[in-house]
Amino acid sequence: MDKLKIIKTSDLKRILPGVLISTVALVVIFIMVDLQEVIFALSQAEYKYLLIGIPVYLAGYVFRALAWKTLLRGEVEFKEVFLTMQAGYLLNNILPLRLGELGRALILGRKNMGFWRVFSTILIERAFDMILAAGLLLGTIPYVLGSAQSMEVAYIVGSAVLIGLLCLHLLARYQGWVMDRFLNLSNRWTIVSRFGADRLQNFFQGLSSLTSLQKFLRVLVWMILSWSSSILYHYFVLLAFVPKVKILWAAFGLGTVSLGVALPSSPSYIGIIEAAWVGALSLFGLSYSSALAYALTVHLVHILISLVFGSYALGREGESLGQIYRELLERRRS
Repeated sequence: MDKLKIIKTSDLKRILPGVLISTVALVVIFIMVDLQEVIFALSQAEYKYLLIGIPVYLAGYVFRALAWKTLLRGEVEFKEVFLTMQAGYLLNNILPLRLGELGRALILGRKNMGFWRVFSTILIERAFDMILAAGLLLGTIPYVLGSAQSMEVAYIVGSAVLIGLLCLHLLARYQGWVMDRFLNLSNRWTIVSRFGADRLQNFFQGLSSLTSLQKFLRVLVWMILSWSSSILYHYFVLLAFVPKVKILWAAFGLGTVSLGVALPSSPSYIGIIEAAWVGALSLFGLSYSSALAYALTVHLVHILISLVFGSYALGREGESLGQIYRELLERRRS
């Protein structure tokens, strides 16, 4: 069956906003930049720094896979976790509606793990991401703007991040109490019941691996190492385009991009990633053309690496992309 024939009208309505946002972002970018200058920036880049950065980039994936393995209580081998994660990235790059996360749960769930149990751990991983990304962005903004109270703001943001992480741990420890409170509130207010007790229960399934403070801290350390590796990777690649770059540029840019990709977009976040990097780096005085050249480079690296590892991962499953796509659409509709 052709892929287009299995997309329902409701799915097309979900896809359209993302495509429009990506299209608008691309149009704005190419109005602002001089393509000849972009090509010149790409031709003059010192790609030796990219070669240094790629192992750091892969190390970030290793740390993230170790965090996910911990959330899965170590019941899945590292190789399976790593390749499933890469398969999810590939699916996000190819398929609409950001089905990669569901794809990860579908692939690993078949290995006696169960779809919803795996999906709940992915939700927890994303919760860590949101807290760390918000902390990174808010913590770097004062330094970007040159605020005299930069250090004070950084302390406040750091405290907020710690509070957010503490809340995750407390939810894991006292999920039964939270579930009881939720059921009581849902009986009183319809708007609460619409969230669904089953969704909250799925979320708690992932949190159950964090009831131990030791495991919680282990996940946190792996996630911080993953984010730190990503910042360092972007710093190295920025060196290829801007010899006097500061690591603040990479940290602020990564925080901005993490916020930007939360917007609806076409597959692979086309346009959104480029616009976020151009906007972030322009605040440091970097030309739009050089910033776009950099953004295109790191975006292409991400696509190629996920293509290599993700294709191998999907090939091991012995299923066609079309079959996985159909199953993912059914899961999303259910």
